[in-house]
Amino acid sequence: MKKIAILGNGVTAVTAIRDIRRLDEEVPIDVFSDEKYPYYPRPKLIDFIRGEMDEKQVIQYDNDWYESKGVNLRLGEAVHDIIPASRSVLTQKDTYIGYDRILLAVGSHPFIPPIHGTEKKNVHVLRTLDDAKDIKEAIQGTGREIIVGGGILGIELAGAIRKAGGEPIVISNIGTLLPAQLDQGASNILMSNLQKMGMSVLMGFNCKQVQGHEMATGVVSTEGDKVKGDLVVIAAGVRANTKLALDAGLKIGSGRAIFVDEHMQTSERGIYAAGDCTEWKGICWGIIPVAIETAKIAAQNIVEEDSASYEGTTPSNTLQVVGIDLTSIGEYNPQSTEYESIVMANAEEGTYYKAVMKDHVLVGGISLGNKKVAMKLRRLIREGVDISDQRREIFEV
Repeated sequence: MKKIAILGNGVTAVTAIRDIRRLDEEVPIDVFSDEKYPYYPRPKLIDFIRGEMDEKQVIQYDNDWYESKGVNLRLGEAVHDIIPASRSVLTQKDTYIGYDRILLAVGSHPFIPPIHGTEKKNVHVLRTLDDAKDIKEAIQGTGREIIVGGGILGIELAGAIRKAGGEPIVISNIGTLLPAQLDQGASNILMSNLQKMGMSVLMGFNCKQVQGHEMATGVVSTEGDKVKGDLVVIAAGVRANTKLALDAGLKIGSGRAIFVDEHMQTSERGIYAAGDCTEWKGICWGIIPVAIETAKIAAQNIVEEDSASYEGTTPSNTLQVVGIDLTSIGEYNPQSTEYESIVMANAEEGTYYKAVMKDHVLVGGISLGNKKVAMKLRRLIREGVDISDQRREIFEV
C-alpha cells in the first residue's frame, strides 16, 4: 500500500491511526485537520471552561505523538474536495493525489435550531477549543448565561459556567433532561439534584428568538415568555458533516449521514468513513463508544480489505453529569409491552435505578448516582442469563 489519507483529527482519527499502525508500521499516513491544535478529547473542553485545566492540559496528543507514529499531520488545512476517481484530496494549500485509501473521520457540527437572531454577538456554540476559549472569556463580566438545550452538553456546560463564577440557566423545549440517556423518572431525580446545587432549569421553553440589537440580551419563547441574559450558548445537539461526501458523489443515508456498509466502506470503493459522520443500517449513533468501535473496524479493513465487520453497538453512556455518576445502557426506555421494568428511586439520596427485562433477561437499564449498580447492570446484560431469581436484589451491590 502506498499511502492513506485521514480527514479529521478527533477520537475517530486517532483511534484509526493507532490501529493502522498496529497492523502496518510503515504505510505513510496523512492527517488533515481544519483546526490548529493536535488531538484533544472534546469532553475536556468542559474542564477547560470550568478552570480545572489550561490549554496545554487539554491537548492529549501533541505533535511528537504524531511523529512517533510516522504520521504527517496537516493542521489548519481543511479538505474542501475529494476526487474519488484518483483518490485525491484538495485543500486551499495544495492537491494531494494517489491515495490507496481515504478515511472520512469528519465528525459532526452543532445543530442550530431555527431561532431568529443567533448571528448576534455573545451567541456561541461549543464544539472546538476555540469555541471554549470564546465562551470562557465571555463569561467574565456577564450577568446571566442562557444555555439552550437540556442534553449532556447543556447540563455539563451549565455546571462548568457556574463553577467559573457565572449564573447559568438551562432552557429546554421538552420536559425531559438528557432525553437520549434518561427516562422521565430519572430526569425528575436529576432535576432535583441540579436544583439542590443551585442550578436553574426551565423546561418546556421553545426558544424562537435571541433578543438584543447587536448583542444578545435574552431569549423569547414561541409563547412570548422571556428570559434575560447577556450570553447565549446553543447546545441543541449535532448533525453529521456530509458536505465533502455529498460533493464527491458518495451516498448519504436516510438519516442524513454518510452511508457505510459493515466494513465501514462508503458507496465508493477505497473510501471509508467512521464515527459521528456515518450511518449504518439507518442508524446514526453520534456517541464516543461507536466512534471508537467503527474506527477500529475501518482501520482493519483499510489495511486488509473486508477483514472485519461491524455488528452494531449496544448503546451505552457512562459519564459524570455535574459530578453525578450516570450510566444508561441498551433498551433503557422501551415503549413496547414485551418489556418489563423494575425501578427504584430515592429523591432524598438523589438516586434512580432501572432494570429493563425481556423474557426474564436484562436488556437495558439506568443507574443514576451509583457506579457499582451500573457495573452490575452492565455485567448482567453482557451475560444474558435468566435473572428471575435476582429480581428482588437486582440493585443490591
